[in-house]
Amino acid sequence: MTRNALHDTLVEDEPSSDDSQRPRAWLIGIGSPEDNFASAGRVCQLEGFHTVRFGRDEAAEGISLTESGTTLRVGIPFGWVSGEHAELTLLDDARGPRFTLADLGSRNGTIVGNERIATPVRIRPGEVFEIGRSFWMIREMGLRKLGGPRLSELDATGTASPHLHHIHRTLHRLAKSSIPIVLRGETGTGKEFLARAIHRVSGRTGPLVVANLGALSDARLEQVLFGEPGRRGLFEEADGGTLFLDELAELSGRVQAKLLVALTEGRAGRVGEESMPRSFDVRIVASTLHDLSRMVEDGRFRPDLYSRIAGFVAELPPLRSRREDMGLLVRAFVQDLQREGRPTRITSNAFRRLLRGAWPFNVRQLRQTLSTAALLASGDGTLTADALAEVLEQDDGLPENPDEVRALRDELVRQLSRAGGDSDRIARDMNRTPQQIQRWLERFALQPESFRSAV
Repeated sequence: MTRNALHDTLVEDEPSSDDSQRPRAWLIGIGSPEDNFASAGRVCQLEGFHTVRFGRDEAAEGISLTESGTTLRVGIPFGWVSGEHAELTLLDDARGPRFTLADLGSRNGTIVGNERIATPVRIRPGEVFEIGRSFWMIREMGLRKLGGPRLSELDATGTASPHLHHIHRTLHRLAKSSIPIVLRGETGTGKEFLARAIHRVSGRTGPLVVANLGALSDARLEQVLFGEPGRRGLFEEADGGTLFLDELAELSGRVQAKLLVALTEGRAGRVGEESMPRSFDVRIVASTLHDLSRMVEDGRFRPDLYSRIAGFVAELPPLRSRREDMGLLVRAFVQDLQREGRPTRITSNAFRRLLRGAWPFNVRQLRQTLSTAALLASGDGTLTADALAEVLEQDDGLPENPDEVRALRDELVRQLSRAGGDSDRIARDMNRTPQQIQRWLERFALQPESFRSAV
């Protein structure tokens, strides 16, 4: 009997009232270079099973699932997988699910972390294990079923991360409303990407307009947002559409006060023409690296503005917290490279290196790393671990701690503002090479030219 338990996306429905707090175990296929990540991001609920047996299934076009009592057999159509390769045992007691992984005498072994296991080992949720060049993970989450809204409208890449999926699901529900949204996350987690997706799904007829709040002085920012004689501001340009306020936490108290009045009244006068306010119909989506609620407590952000602008706050997870999405992301980025005329294929050793990475600059860094490594790939486009190492070694000196990453970005913004966008001057002042400054600017998606008119 074959059960259709394998699907592309997760849906976090409300748990049933009689079992609301009990976690459920899910098996997640991260993907494999062996099938160019065609099976990446697949998930299977393990409720009711005591044993999962992994083995080769050459007849299957993809991953196959076969149920026999309380045993689930996962068939993997790769030559690196033995007929009976590994066994995952689930023990569900009052403390919740526990998982033990054993190799069944396979030819190529079962790997947990970087080690080939010789005896059964305990598997922790979120830990990657490898079976014949296919990569897997267990997650515990309060999901009842799969299926749901067309979340590909927000992100065609998809996600197997329960946290990110829950965010996507909520944002999809809110997209067609006028509720203001704040997207909070580390640099490179896709805040602007999601803002554009929200606008696309919203159905609003006006444009999406992006306001970079971290690059401008107060006086210049007021002119940019609200306009000046003879020139429209971004609120007027975004009329009928969406205004994306990038780096909301960078606003001074003075600009916060003016922004609050504009949002409360739905109109604002251009600088120098305050007595002639102009109405606008704008949906606000904002982004920030910082915890705005903490800034409110510390007196650095107006509580009335926060209540006006934070109708829903989405906390975007860093890449290190959603490694189950690595196969989906690599597949999407490789397909982008192929569309650009750069045939690219990733070896298993290279993918292992990607899974082990800290990725302090998150999805943006992964995309940039793959794009650069593809230029160093062999003649047939094969991207090896050595090519990846050559790119990643150039990043020496980049912080991995999130707080240090935020501090570096803040320092770069200050230096760009002071130097008017002159990156060579910044390199001299920070005692760094121009090449390193340029890599940092690329990592943070900071455009030096946007700072040349910041004062």
